[in-house]
Amino acid sequence: MRIVVVGGGMQGRVIAENLLRREEKPEVIVADLREPASLPAGAKFTQADVLDPAQAKALLKGADAAVLAVPSEISHAALRNLIAAGVAICDVSFTPDPPLDLDSAAKQAGACVVVDCGVAPGLSHILVGAAHAELGGLDSARIWVGGMPQKPPAVFKHAVYFNPHDLLAEYVRPARARRKGKDINPAPLDAPVETMHDEDLGQLEAFLSDGLRSLLGSFPDVPEMDELTLRWEGHLETMRGLRELGLLEAPAVQALGNTFGSRYPEHAHPDVLVMVVEAAKGSEKRAWRLIDRRTNNQSAMSRTTGYTTAAVAMLLARKQFTEPGVHAPERLGRDAALTATVVKDLQERGVSVTTFTGSPKVAVCGV
Repeated sequence: MRIVVVGGGMQGRVIAENLLRREEKPEVIVADLREPASLPAGAKFTQADVLDPAQAKALLKGADAAVLAVPSEISHAALRNLIAAGVAICDVSFTPDPPLDLDSAAKQAGACVVVDCGVAPGLSHILVGAAHAELGGLDSARIWVGGMPQKPPAVFKHAVYFNPHDLLAEYVRPARARRKGKDINPAPLDAPVETMHDEDLGQLEAFLSDGLRSLLGSFPDVPEMDELTLRWEGHLETMRGLRELGLLEAPAVQALGNTFGSRYPEHAHPDVLVMVVEAAKGSEKRAWRLIDRRTNNQSAMSRTTGYTTAAVAMLLARKQFTEPGVHAPERLGRDAALTATVVKDLQERGVSVTTFTGSPKVAVCGV
């Protein structure tokens, strides 16, 4: 079994390390323009420019599956080139919208592609899809998710666990959601804030964010859908203050992102990530709760994102899901066996995922 990981950054390394520990002992090849400073033990490196169609196609020759983990600004073009090889692909490169427009190209090439394969979007969408399939439709679906410092620093109350400019975009980009059957897109910092009491972390703030993405199109029949980002209390007050000062607008936001990235790096602020997914139809509910903490010098954000990606990549490499086309992760949720495999995969690697047939132990109230 051969799996190619395209992207030698932190996320690519986490995914490669996960794959190398599998009992199947896959051959793992990391591909990038330059060899990374540190390569996971057992992984091979090959130099490739996936923005070159010929190199991209040659790279995947003989591969059972590929993982795309490159910067968002090149991911769409890279995915288009890789699809031409006709190999199964798991894409974790975040773009403003999932690249579902490449569906026809994937079908023509015979490539099975699953995009948005992180934790949220990703695992969150798989679980909503599972609930929708099991209950025969939904009246509501709600996702709470946040990766936060275990000990929040003063004032900012947060730290930077992925690209700081993508982080700041969460507070500016319209938050797409659905209320009473109507799609809405308020500014995150203007939307109503809720407080959530988590059984392990205590009191948190929750604000509407743009994480539903493909779910809005996949399930137009669900009248109530939203995703809320979790933060420590006090963080949103700081972010609103920065907005009032104009620091979340271009060009000031570029400098602010650089400042946050250097002043609040993830290695100095070990993180915890919690996610709750709850879906209901009538009186029936399905819910899941995930919690993870920084372990073995891997942030909880990297672990939960990369481990979900690796789990899906293994599904593709084993040929457990082979339908040609570009699929949002909720497509996997339609298959109970695939959902169970992904959840079990995470649990076996130390990521705690608990399943409920009612509501998880969280209390939510408006502010």
